[in-house]
Amino acid sequence: MNQLRRSRSSRLQGRAAGVVLAGGSGTRVGAGINKAFLSLAGRSIAAWGLNTLAAVEGIGILVFVVRPEDLEHARFVAARETDRPLEIIPGGETRQESELAALRHLADRIDSGAVDTVLIHDAARPLVSHGLVSAVLHAARETGGAVPGIPAADIAPVGEGDTLARGGDLRTEALVRVQTPQGFHAATILDAYEAAARDGFVGTDTASCAEEYTDIPVTWVRGEETNFKITYAQDLLLAQDVVSALGLRSP
Repeated sequence: MNQLRRSRSSRLQGRAAGVVLAGGSGTRVGAGINKAFLSLAGRSIAAWGLNTLAAVEGIGILVFVVRPEDLEHARFVAARETDRPLEIIPGGETRQESELAALRHLADRIDSGAVDTVLIHDAARPLVSHGLVSAVLHAARETGGAVPGIPAADIAPVGEGDTLARGGDLRTEALVRVQTPQGFHAATILDAYEAAARDGFVGTDTASCAEEYTDIPVTWVRGEETNFKITYAQDLLLAQDVVSALGLRSP
């Protein structure tokens, strides 16, 4: 049995690709550059997620998707802040176009079977843990698609005007706040994105495109409160506080 497990692990080793999207700007953070390249405890925000994905067993390829004007910043990250080679590509005007660019970049390796699973992560979520990435990868391989989520216990239904609804039937236990990385069977999600491109469909995230164009069940694993997205200046300050309080270091 142990030999069988080792054999299966060997076959899966390195066959997943990690994609990190850094297509945003620094406008809402109040910075003059893409927020992915702002510093967090001595390394760029993007480097944290890239290094975490790189450290997960089974992820053999790292694709870093950036705006064309940020290619030099990305090359600096690859040369100075990451220990694994990065495949740096320019993204599109939207998140979906950037995801499609990454999937097309991987298409030959997906078609050949060299890449069996793709994990897509936001560079603006720097504090994702090794354990969460591993859990998403495992679940995606088991079911075809997986996302991390936090139960949305703080949501209430709205009534008429500016009041909260009384006795609403909104079941908050059935709602989750979705995070990244989101993982999917590679060939299936590539086909889904190509179909979405033909139809002009634009989803909110990878899972929405999968739900629209595939029959695979998208499962969810328990996310992490520290895996928040840096959008505003206070989010970066919070991330710095979390790093300090927990004694975290970029992998």
